[in-house]
Amino acid sequence: MSMYRTRALVLKTRNLGEADRVLLLLTEDHGKLEAAVKGARRQRSRFVGNTLPFNLIHAMFFTGKNLDQLSQAQLIHSFAVLREDLVKMAYASYWAELVGEFVPERENVREIFRFMLAALITLEKSDTPELLNLAFQIRILNYLGYQPELENCVSCGDGSAVVQFSPIEGGVVCRQCAADLRDLIPVNRADIRFLIALSATDIRKLAEIDQTGVQLGTIRALLRCFIEARLDKPLKTQVFLDSVLA
Repeated sequence: MSMYRTRALVLKTRNLGEADRVLLLLTEDHGKLEAAVKGARRQRSRFVGNTLPFNLIHAMFFTGKNLDQLSQAQLIHSFAVLREDLVKMAYASYWAELVGEFVPERENVREIFRFMLAALITLEKSDTPELLNLAFQIRILNYLGYQPELENCVSCGDGSAVVQFSPIEGGVVCRQCAADLRDLIPVNRADIRFLIALSATDIRKLAEIDQTGVQLGTIRALLRCFIEARLDKPLKTQVFLDSVLA
């Protein structure tokens, strides 16, 4: 049985048997993985407070036949603020599911780990979590190679008359190509510029992006439909987020 150490963000937990728990983790050095935590649900377990959702821990694992086992978990940052604020918890839960669905297991995603950590730290202090949420979505898509085409028609390559966005096709479409599609979301030039800026701006400086003429409702719908088209299903936490924001 081999052992390894790494920093990890707790994305999600689920119960296993009568007293154990399984963690879904995004680690700095070993990508996304699941690990069992023996006795984690017992009241006196040393893991109770250290393995809550969104926690950043320094973890030691032993490899197992089916699941690796978490042997030690030293808390680095608890992100308790996110668990205590319903709106911020809803956003963080959505991000965790988004990453959990898109990121392959055991692949090197150190850049995504560091971005998500920075995003959670920013979310703790953010007064504009909705804007941060939009930036998080487009940035994660870009990191994983799922970025939508935002400059030229995804069907013919023309960039002069873009008027719609097709989630299924994966980008903007011109007036002529739009005639053959049914899943269209109307967009304007301000929306496109805004999306491009979201993907390139430091997440600590999102408030500096020009929102003149931007239809935020359109941006939300565009990203949601694009993500669902890539996953071929809606995210469960999206329903929770919708209910909290309503």
